[in-house]
Amino acid sequence: MADLNHIGVIMDGNRRWARSHAFELTRGYDIGSEKFGHMCEWCLQDNVPFLTVYAFSTENWKRSDRELRHLFNLMEKYFLEEKENCAEKGIKIKIIGDRTRFDARALSVIEGIEKATSHCSKLTVQIALSYGGRDEIVRAARKIAAQARDGLLSVNVISEEYFGNQLDTAGTPDVDLVIRTGGSENRRMSNFLPWQTVYAEWFYSDLLWPDFSQEELREAIKYFRSIKRKKGE
Repeated sequence: MADLNHIGVIMDGNRRWARSHAFELTRGYDIGSEKFGHMCEWCLQDNVPFLTVYAFSTENWKRSDRELRHLFNLMEKYFLEEKENCAEKGIKIKIIGDRTRFDARALSVIEGIEKATSHCSKLTVQIALSYGGRDEIVRAARKIAAQARDGLLSVNVISEEYFGNQLDTAGTPDVDLVIRTGGSENRRMSNFLPWQTVYAEWFYSDLLWPDFSQEELREAIKYFRSIKRKKGE
């Protein structure tokens, strides 16, 4: 039976869920945020040590100012209210993505929850904010180019392992299982962790993210465990 150490989740369908219930779009984000909290609890219960969720992509910056304000207010509220709870439960929070687009207040809140939970080891949760897989790879390449320019490394040192350690996810294992909610019409990667998911198994759920359940998570885990993973061998 395959080991399951790291689950990635593309939390798709918040806005469609809101529309289907005749709610404002922002209500979908509210319920989706609550579901994220449940997902962390479920991973703790099932002894999954790493979880990465796709919360806000680099492309999402194109959304309306109203949506963006709501999303970041929701983020700040959650991080401020939940950091002590996460620390008590052993949940380490790490934000991955391009931080240069966040204002000083958002950065302070992000750094606050990361610092408060840095000692935790039961579950590591990476939240992808202002994240794009290609952007992450470009930023890692720039780091390496700067190191080479400054004489800090020889190009012969650069390997897959070295490159991986320049990514936002350095220190975490590759993703074993990706769960994408939102229905069969959305079977795509959407720029989510292209480097880290090269051998991941994919589970596509017909549920929209606010409707995702622990039963559906366990169906995904059951599907994963039914597969004989070869990883190209």
